[in-house]
Formats: sequence, C-alpha cells, structure tokens
Amino acid sequence: MGVPSEQTQRMLRDLQDSTPARIGVGRTGLRPPINAWLQFRQDHAMARDAVKSEFTQSFVDRVKRRGFPFIQSTAEDKSDYISFPPKGKATITGKLLGSCPTGCAVQIVISDGLSAQAIESNIDDVLPMIIDGLALEGITCGLPVVVRYGRVAVADQIAYELNSSLAINLIGERPGLSASDSMSAYLTYNPGPHTISSDRTVVSNIHSRGTLAVEAGAYIVQLAKKILQVKLSGVKLQQIS
Repeated sequence: MGVPSEQTQRMLRDLQDSTPARIGVGRTGLRPPINAWLQFRQDHAMARDAVKSEFTQSFVDRVKRRGFPFIQSTAEDKSDYISFPPKGKATITGKLLGSCPTGCAVQIVISDGLSAQAIESNIDDVLPMIIDGLALEGITCGLPVVVRYGRVAVADQIAYELNSSLAINLIGERPGLSASDSMSAYLTYNPGPHTISSDRTVVSNIHSRGTLAVEAGAYIVQLAKKILQVKLSGVKLQQIS
C-alpha cells in the first residue's frame, strides 16, 4: 500500500478527534504499536478500578453534612454486589419513613452503581442543576437519598416507599475503555414493584468528555417536566414523542 494522501490523513485526524474510539492506530506486524497497546492496558485497568471503586469517606461525610440519608442495598459488600445483582436492587424497607418528606413529585436517588468514581466526579455539578431547575419549574422534590451498592431498580423501591410520582436515579455507569467516570440518569414514572426496564427513560454518558454534567442536569429537568405532564416514561414516552 502507498502512503495515504494528505487529504486522507487529514480526514483520519478529524475522525480521531471526533471520537474516543480507537481508530487508525496502525499496527506493527500483527500487533498494535506499543503506545496503542499501553494506552489500551491503561484504559482497561482504569475501567476495572472503577468497577471496584467505592464511595470515599470524604464523599460520605459531605453527603451526611448536607443531611442526605445514606443507606445500603441488601448487598453486604462490593463483591456480593457484583456477584449477586438482585441484591443491589433492594434495600431494607421502612428505613426512610420519618426521615424524608413523602408525597413529593420527584425523588432523587444517588447510587454508586458500577462506578462510584462517576458519581464523585459529576454529582456536584449535576445535582444542584436538577434541584434548582425543578424548583424553578414548580416541581416538588424530596430529599436526595444516597445508596451504597445500589443498582437502577433500587430507586423504584425508594420512590414507591416515599410516595413519589417520578424516580430519578443518578448512577455510575458500567465503565468502558473510553470512560471510567461516566454517569447515567434513569427516570421512571409511577415507580414500584411493577416497574420493568422498558418503563425507564435514560440519559447516559454524563462526564467531562461526553455530555457535561451541568448540561445534563438542565436536560433532566425538562425531561422530568415532560414525563410528569404526560404521565409516561420509557418506551411509552418514546411512542408519543
């Protein structure tokens, strides 16, 4: 093969700049170049570390100082959480009654999910945007609840227990090789024991190299407003959009 033209090289650089995907890294014989291989190993290690990450003590202390309830799912530890996913979907019922307001339109849950790093990296920007935005829209919001070893469905139980119409679960995503600190927001209308995956609307890839946390917070508020107006989320919401 000949040397690529200047135009081809420029197009390749533009494509590489537009995505974190590994495009045009080349090869040395049958193997990738050493720099590309080392970068891959680094990204893979960061993803593994993110899965094993837990909330730092400083984060837990900040949460408690703000008066947010800090609870744990039925998983005993991170290993138990990873090995038995259903344990991350539930928490001990009744723990929040008496310490949280009930009957609010929105209940926010903050879960470590599969990347506690993602929550600590993004929550300080996204949470105030959501809380302040909901207040400006005249939408009542309960006291955010933080869950250790939580999965997406744990927010359904919490919002159901606190009699809220809409659950918003801000949760660490399963890390990939391009982002180990990416967060998602799952919005579920009328959450409860009956909720299934298709009932949820998701906003994903919230991180510094994807959708910025501040921008995501503003979008989540508008999405929550729409969901509460039409009383639908998930696939049913897409069908009328």
